[in-house]
Amino acid sequence: MNRAALARLISILSDSSVLSLWVFPLVGWHAGGARGLVWALIAMLLLNGVPLAYLIIGRRRGWVSDWELSDRRERPRFIAVSLASDLLALVLLGMGGAPRLVWAFALIYACLGVSMLLISSVWKISLHMVSVAGFMTVLVYVFGLGWAWGYLALVPVAWARLERRKHTPAQLVAGALAGVLIPAAVLWFIKP
Repeated sequence: MNRAALARLISILSDSSVLSLWVFPLVGWHAGGARGLVWALIAMLLLNGVPLAYLIIGRRRGWVSDWELSDRRERPRFIAVSLASDLLALVLLGMGGAPRLVWAFALIYACLGVSMLLISSVWKISLHMVSVAGFMTVLVYVFGLGWAWGYLALVPVAWARLERRKHTPAQLVAGALAGVLIPAAVLWFIKP
Protein backbone atom coordinates (compact mmCIF):
# COMPACT_ATOMS: atom_id res chain seq x y z
CA MET A 1 0.00 0.00 0.00
CA ASN A 2 1.45 3.38 -0.95
CA ARG A 3 1.50 6.45 1.33
CA ALA A 4 -1.49 8.11 -0.31
CA ALA A 5 -3.65 4.99 0.02
CA LEU A 6 -2.59 4.48 3.63
CA ALA A 7 -3.35 8.11 4.48
CA ARG A 8 -6.78 7.79 2.87
CA LEU A 9 -7.51 4.57 4.79
CA ILE A 10 -6.49 6.13 8.10
CA SER A 11 -8.68 9.15 7.33
CA ILE A 12 -11.66 6.91 6.64
CA LEU A 13 -11.13 4.81 9.77
CA SER A 14 -10.71 7.88 11.99
CA ASP A 15 -13.94 9.53 10.87
CA SER A 16 -16.41 10.01 13.73
CA SER A 17 -19.14 7.98 12.02
CA VAL A 18 -16.78 5.00 11.72
CA LEU A 19 -15.39 5.33 15.24
CA SER A 20 -18.89 5.58 16.66
CA LEU A 21 -19.71 2.09 15.35
CA TRP A 22 -17.71 0.53 18.16
CA VAL A 23 -17.48 3.31 20.77
CA PHE A 24 -21.23 3.86 21.18
CA PRO A 25 -22.09 0.18 21.76
CA LEU A 26 -19.16 -0.19 24.17
CA VAL A 27 -20.17 2.84 26.24
CA GLY A 28 -23.87 1.94 26.04
CA TRP A 29 -23.28 -1.59 27.28
CA HIS A 30 -21.14 -0.27 30.13
CA ALA A 31 -23.82 2.28 31.02
CA GLY A 32 -26.70 -0.15 31.28
CA GLY A 33 -26.25 -3.57 29.71
CA ALA A 34 -28.73 -4.42 26.97
CA ARG A 35 -30.90 -1.39 27.79
CA GLY A 36 -27.90 0.92 27.57
CA LEU A 37 -26.87 -0.71 24.31
CA VAL A 38 -30.28 -0.04 22.76
CA TRP A 39 -30.16 3.61 23.84
CA ALA A 40 -26.60 3.95 22.56
CA LEU A 41 -27.66 2.57 19.16
CA ILE A 42 -30.58 5.01 19.02
CA ALA A 43 -28.21 7.85 19.91
CA MET A 44 -25.71 6.69 17.30
CA LEU A 45 -28.37 6.60 14.59
CA LEU A 46 -29.47 10.15 15.36
CA LEU A 47 -26.05 11.62 16.03
CA ASN A 48 -24.36 10.05 13.02
CA GLY A 49 -27.15 8.90 10.72
CA VAL A 50 -28.65 12.34 10.13
CA PRO A 51 -25.30 14.02 9.31
CA LEU A 52 -24.34 11.07 7.10
CA ALA A 53 -27.63 11.39 5.22
CA TYR A 54 -26.87 15.10 4.75
CA LEU A 55 -23.49 14.23 3.23
CA ILE A 56 -24.96 11.60 0.91
CA ILE A 57 -27.72 13.91 -0.30
CA GLY A 58 -25.32 16.85 -0.50
CA ARG A 59 -22.86 14.90 -2.65
CA ARG A 60 -25.65 13.86 -5.02
CA ARG A 61 -27.06 17.38 -5.28
CA GLY A 62 -23.69 19.09 -5.52
CA TRP A 63 -23.64 21.26 -2.40
CA VAL A 64 -21.02 19.05 -0.75
CA SER A 65 -17.80 18.75 -2.74
CA ASP A 66 -16.28 15.78 -0.90
CA TRP A 67 -16.88 13.47 2.05
CA GLU A 68 -14.31 15.27 4.19
CA LEU A 69 -15.79 18.75 3.68
CA SER A 70 -12.40 20.02 2.56
CA ASP A 71 -13.94 23.35 1.59
CA ARG A 72 -14.30 25.15 4.92
CA ARG A 73 -17.33 27.07 3.60
CA GLU A 74 -19.31 23.81 3.45
CA ARG A 75 -18.71 22.99 7.11
CA PRO A 76 -21.06 25.42 8.91
CA ARG A 77 -24.20 24.04 7.24
CA PHE A 78 -23.09 20.44 7.87
CA ILE A 79 -22.30 21.21 11.50
CA ALA A 80 -25.68 22.98 11.90
CA VAL A 81 -27.45 19.84 10.61
CA SER A 82 -25.34 17.75 12.98
CA LEU A 83 -26.20 20.08 15.83
CA ALA A 84 -29.93 19.77 15.09
CA SER A 85 -29.63 15.98 15.25
CA ASP A 86 -27.64 16.34 18.50
CA LEU A 87 -30.43 18.38 20.06
CA LEU A 88 -33.06 15.89 18.87
CA ALA A 89 -31.02 13.07 20.40
CA LEU A 90 -30.67 14.94 23.70
CA VAL A 91 -34.41 15.49 23.95
CA LEU A 92 -35.29 11.92 22.98
CA LEU A 93 -32.69 10.36 25.28
CA GLY A 94 -33.64 12.65 28.16
CA MET A 95 -37.39 12.10 27.84
CA GLY A 96 -37.00 8.39 27.16
CA GLY A 97 -34.96 7.68 30.25
CA ALA A 98 -31.68 6.69 28.61
CA PRO A 99 -28.75 5.99 30.94
CA ARG A 100 -27.15 9.24 32.05
CA LEU A 101 -23.80 8.30 30.49
CA VAL A 102 -25.40 7.80 27.07
CA TRP A 103 -27.20 11.15 27.42
CA ALA A 104 -23.88 12.75 28.43
CA PHE A 105 -22.29 11.33 25.28
CA ALA A 106 -24.99 13.07 23.22
CA LEU A 107 -24.38 16.28 25.19
CA ILE A 108 -20.68 16.05 24.30
CA TYR A 109 -21.66 15.75 20.63
CA ALA A 110 -23.82 18.87 20.99
CA CYS A 111 -21.11 20.87 22.76
CA LEU A 112 -18.54 19.83 20.17
CA GLY A 113 -21.05 20.71 17.44
CA VAL A 114 -21.54 24.24 18.77
CA SER A 115 -17.80 24.70 19.21
CA MET A 116 -16.96 23.37 15.74
CA LEU A 117 -19.69 25.51 14.16
CA LEU A 118 -18.23 28.63 15.75
CA ILE A 119 -14.63 27.73 14.90
CA SER A 120 -15.33 26.47 11.37
CA SER A 121 -17.14 29.65 10.44
CA VAL A 122 -13.82 31.52 10.75
CA TRP A 123 -11.08 28.88 10.62
CA LYS A 124 -10.61 25.30 9.50
CA ILE A 125 -10.03 22.86 12.37
CA SER A 126 -9.39 19.13 12.04
CA LEU A 127 -12.67 17.37 12.78
CA HIS A 128 -10.81 14.04 12.52
CA MET A 129 -8.54 15.01 15.39
CA VAL A 130 -11.52 16.31 17.36
CA SER A 131 -13.27 12.97 16.86
CA VAL A 132 -10.37 10.72 17.82
CA ALA A 133 -9.40 12.81 20.85
CA GLY A 134 -13.03 13.19 21.92
CA PHE A 135 -13.82 9.49 21.72
CA MET A 136 -10.63 8.66 23.59
CA THR A 137 -11.47 11.18 26.31
CA VAL A 138 -14.86 9.51 26.80
CA LEU A 139 -13.28 6.04 26.86
CA VAL A 140 -10.67 7.13 29.42
CA TYR A 141 -13.43 8.65 31.56
CA VAL A 142 -15.59 5.52 31.34
CA PHE A 143 -12.95 2.80 31.57
CA GLY A 144 -10.02 4.49 33.29
CA LEU A 145 -6.47 5.57 32.54
CA GLY A 146 -5.64 2.14 31.12
CA TRP A 147 -7.30 3.39 27.93
CA ALA A 148 -5.03 6.45 27.65
CA TRP A 149 -2.83 4.51 25.20
CA GLY A 150 -5.60 5.18 22.66
CA TYR A 151 -4.46 8.79 22.40
CA LEU A 152 -1.51 7.41 20.42
CA ALA A 153 -3.98 7.05 17.53
CA LEU A 154 -3.72 10.82 17.14
CA VAL A 155 -0.22 10.40 15.67
CA PRO A 156 -1.18 8.39 12.56
CA VAL A 157 -4.33 10.48 12.11
CA ALA A 158 -2.27 13.68 12.17
CA TRP A 159 0.20 12.14 9.71
CA ALA A 160 -2.65 11.08 7.39
CA ARG A 161 -4.29 14.50 7.42
CA LEU A 162 -0.93 16.18 6.71
CA GLU A 163 -0.08 13.62 4.02
CA ARG A 164 -3.40 14.32 2.30
CA ARG A 165 -2.82 18.07 2.63
CA LYS A 166 -6.12 18.54 4.43
CA HIS A 167 -4.79 20.47 7.43
CA THR A 168 -1.94 22.48 8.82
CA PRO A 169 -0.15 21.41 12.01
CA ALA A 170 -1.98 24.19 13.92
CA GLN A 171 -5.38 22.88 12.75
CA LEU A 172 -4.42 19.37 13.87
CA VAL A 173 -3.21 20.48 17.31
CA ALA A 174 -6.31 22.63 17.79
CA GLY A 175 -8.53 19.68 16.86
CA ALA A 176 -6.78 17.38 19.32
CA LEU A 177 -7.01 19.96 22.12
CA ALA A 178 -10.70 20.64 21.46
CA GLY A 179 -11.35 16.90 21.37
CA VAL A 180 -9.83 16.47 24.82
CA LEU A 181 -10.89 19.65 26.58
CA ILE A 182 -14.54 19.96 25.55
CA PRO A 183 -15.59 16.38 26.44
CA ALA A 184 -13.52 16.54 29.66
CA ALA A 185 -15.28 19.78 30.66
CA VAL A 186 -18.73 18.31 29.95
CA LEU A 187 -17.94 15.13 31.88
CA TRP A 188 -16.47 17.08 34.79
CA PHE A 189 -19.44 19.42 34.94
CA ILE A 190 -22.28 16.86 34.79
CA LYS A 191 -20.48 13.85 36.32
CA PRO A 192 -22.62 11.10 34.75
